[in-house]
Amino acid sequence: MPIPPMRGSKASAYECNNASEVSLVSLLRGIANLPARSASSRTNNHSARAVATRWVAALRKDYSPLPRGTTATVLRLLFPEEDTPRKYDLQEARLASYLGGCLDSSTVFTRDTRKLKSWSKESFFGCLGEELLKFAVPGTEGNVGPKSLQEVDALLDELAATSQFSDKFFHAAYPSPRSKTIILRVLYDSLPATDAAYLTQIILKDLRPLLYAPPTTSTSHVLLDYNTRSKQVLTKEQFMTLWDPSKILLQMYRVRARLDEAAMSFEAGGTLVQARPRCGVPIEIPKSAKGRCPQHALELLDSCDRIWAETKYDGERAQIHVNYSSDGEMSISIFSKSKRDSTLDRAAVHPIIKEALSAMPPQPIILDAEMVAFSEERDAIDEFWRIRGLIARSAQGPRSNIISGKGEQAHDSHSLDTCPSLHSNCSSESSDGLHLALVFFDVLLVGYASFLNVPYAMRRSVLESAVREIPGRAFIAKRELISSGPETSIENASQRLREVWAQKIVDCEEGLVLKAGESVYGDWKLPWVKLKKDYVPGHGDTIDLVIVAAGWDKDRARELRVPPSILTTFYVGALGNSSQMKANPDVKPHYVVYFTASYGLTREQLEEFNFWMRSDSVDSQEELGVLPYTYSMLRTLPKPSVFVTSPILVELCGAGFTKSPQCKYYELRFPRITKTFRPSERSFMECLTLRELQTVAYAAVGREAQDANEYGDIEEWSRRLWGKENEVQSDEKQVKRMHSRDEWEHKLQTEDLRRRNGKRKREEVEMSP
Repeated sequence: MPIPPMRGSKASAYECNNASEVSLVSLLRGIANLPARSASSRTNNHSARAVATRWVAALRKDYSPLPRGTTATVLRLLFPEEDTPRKYDLQEARLASYLGGCLDSSTVFTRDTRKLKSWSKESFFGCLGEELLKFAVPGTEGNVGPKSLQEVDALLDELAATSQFSDKFFHAAYPSPRSKTIILRVLYDSLPATDAAYLTQIILKDLRPLLYAPPTTSTSHVLLDYNTRSKQVLTKEQFMTLWDPSKILLQMYRVRARLDEAAMSFEAGGTLVQARPRCGVPIEIPKSAKGRCPQHALELLDSCDRIWAETKYDGERAQIHVNYSSDGEMSISIFSKSKRDSTLDRAAVHPIIKEALSAMPPQPIILDAEMVAFSEERDAIDEFWRIRGLIARSAQGPRSNIISGKGEQAHDSHSLDTCPSLHSNCSSESSDGLHLALVFFDVLLVGYASFLNVPYAMRRSVLESAVREIPGRAFIAKRELISSGPETSIENASQRLREVWAQKIVDCEEGLVLKAGESVYGDWKLPWVKLKKDYVPGHGDTIDLVIVAAGWDKDRARELRVPPSILTTFYVGALGNSSQMKANPDVKPHYVVYFTASYGLTREQLEEFNFWMRSDSVDSQEELGVLPYTYSMLRTLPKPSVFVTSPILVELCGAGFTKSPQCKYYELRFPRITKTFRPSERSFMECLTLRELQTVAYAAVGREAQDANEYGDIEEWSRRLWGKENEVQSDEKQVKRMHSRDEWEHKLQTEDLRRRNGKRKREEVEMSP
């Protein structure tokens, strides 16, 4: 896929003397061929950034000036995961089936490519692009393809037009696109195997398995001798800086976070074009620092004046763009945290936006908000998982069937000795009096004036004047003043922050976000600092459950850069028949398995855990009746690779509790395995029962569960717990809350003292989206 020559000529690659050196595949191959350094190595003379630097220099030498549109084309193909406007409706299994029919007449692939039609059955795991190389005619892998980047990019535009989820621009440009089969046949026609492999992963929007493949298939070797820093990833920010050392392109992207928009603005004039937001184009959401304790959080903002603590609401991010037509008609666009256009999905909040902005004169405005579920009965914001059911009832457009469950599921489902009671949709629980609401917390554009470089204090003032609060519908984020300036000592500020944070924990709020009064949006010197109780070492929600099975998860494996031979994801279960076992000692333990955990273990611990599980496991395809326990597994969970003969007790830590689609029971949110126990240390029978787990969860989310033992049936108990709560809290409950708040203040103070006395190591600042 070479760059066409200068002046926009349509000459093919074979007419370019140095096409092989500057083709995009040469860049991708150069990154892929970089040797991975071992974890013990201190030097790294080869990096993806260095390869890209040489490639950009060669490109500009041979083809300068580059044809208009080259910047966008290169960025879209090099970082396909950021190419959000184009959707293809093609995952591995479906694309493999298409390729099995499209490559039958290829001169660079063998006739055996028809086997790809059943690839998902034969090779459920792995990389489809790499699989394609197995069918290459020997000696053709290094050929240079006949298509230019622009030709490939245009065909991908047409392929995107076949998906109803793509941006409307593609549907307008290709009102009657050819079928996927025809477009793919043209795309792959005469394409060398290496080019085809990379193109396949570009369509799948994931080049990681080819560019940063595991250096070895050995479980011990890849986990112990290598890590994620063994081969540095080329980021889009790094490449944008290489492409444009003046960093104008990068500045454009932060303001208009779509590759084509940023590239077009950059090529249109560079320094002549001001980096200003535009309604209808998402703005890059800045990352926040994780505060490990009040002292640590305040140290990150020690050079600022006033510090505010905003309540962090448990909802879905909504970047709201409002524009007006010439006749005064309001137009609304809403972008999710991932920059996806979710305007139609969130149709239920459009009337709220219109009413909240009704006092403003008609002018463009961009707002940051959190979409939450609101309970009229409780007169309070409800739990995060409730949002899913509320969106399903009101979503419009092509995604509505998927969200509501009327369409096909996004992944395969497997029934493994399934328990029907697990499959009730949690949204079916009483949702009377529940509706979506918005909590506004920032303003980024008003009229034609960008507020990205305006201090937070001023942005907050403008927000309060622009947004009209509506009871139960529209709110402005609550905040507390933590430090009023240099006259506030760090000790007094820490004490104030501990008080505010402890109260939020007791109120079952998600956390806080510290913001400096003089900080601009996305300020890297004075970043937002998120405070959540699970960020404090040892203070997340912790429970003991068992691992009964394990598998290889594609996304987690590519984060760790490990092959399919390594178990990355573990299936968690709770004991579901403790009362029957007490009544009859001959009854086998029965585990209810309805969520998984993929994080928490170090590479060394993961290697040991893999060895431990493999030595006591049976393949999931084998007869599982020999297991000394029974289980029920949620149908929406992917099928595991192995089951263990003896369940393994583990300690899990998470950020509160939530519910998954199709399941009525609470599970840990963002679960992490923090400890594993050998049978000689603790028996797997010491895990929580399902009822005990639900009791812990109800308490953590602010529900009363004191009468749990009153009911023999957990489903009846769950239904009763969701009854209307008393409007007035008892004195006993008030005392309990005050005691809990005091306990949290003490815990946070202890963490501050540890940090002050040097007992807590000074870790690097960790940033999160």
